[in-house]
Amino acid sequence: MKRRTVLGAGAATVGLVAGASVLRSRGEPSGPSEPPSPHSSMDLETHPIMEGTDRETPLFELEAPELGPTAIVFGGIHGGETNGYRAAEEIIGWGVDSGTLVVIPWAEIVAVERNTRDGPEGDLNRKFPSGEEPTTELARALWAEVERYDPDVVLDLHRSRGIYDTHNQWVGQAIFPTGAGDAPADARAVIEQMNDEHVPRLMLPHRFTMGNTLTGSNPLLIHKVGGDLERPGFLVELTDFMLDPATQVRWTEALTERLLERYGLERIA
Repeated sequence: MKRRTVLGAGAATVGLVAGASVLRSRGEPSGPSEPPSPHSSMDLETHPIMEGTDRETPLFELEAPELGPTAIVFGGIHGGETNGYRAAEEIIGWGVDSGTLVVIPWAEIVAVERNTRDGPEGDLNRKFPSGEEPTTELARALWAEVERYDPDVVLDLHRSRGIYDTHNQWVGQAIFPTGAGDAPADARAVIEQMNDEHVPRLMLPHRFTMGNTLTGSNPLLIHKVGGDLERPGFLVELTDFMLDPATQVRWTEALTERLLERYGLERIA
């Protein structure tokens, strides 16, 4: 991972505005929102991915005062899954006690702006074959950031239309881990926490469950994290089945917080 000169509060704010200006310069898209200012404990650097193209989207790197692990959080791989990128926007305002938190909130920014699942080249989350180069320019640019930061854990935030193992083909309310390290056990622990702390007893169908282990057998981003990097990674799936958008975002953010805690990035007030 690259190291850099520590930014002061003023420089961090300038960096945030510079990242958000990518969006404003393109006509105030209806999807992305300007994220909150970073927590006062964090130093922030931002740079564009695919700069100068219609796919340009900002990456936010937040660094805590203490050295520690590195995590990458993706939102907006599917542009119509609002909870993923809204939660990622909120995460930019977090503080963590140690380590580096990298957030790419609007990965497929054209799809986010259009409020569609797919972008101009189809489903971005099917462009990451394990053991091979990603198959589109955008997928290659995103994967280059993963390789550059060499993260300890990667999260990809999504939403489905139904309940896993209940509604045919839908995978909502589930966490899909890679097989690396303690990722499956960590997923089970976080599922238990979410069900105990967030899901009301009267919403039994909405209890979170464990998805299958992602090994690299499919061309998804987190499959590639597991297959190529052999690192812990988590595909997080909420549902829009009888679950209001605000709760979807809140639960997505809570899941992210609890998963990152298990990898040494503890959120601070």
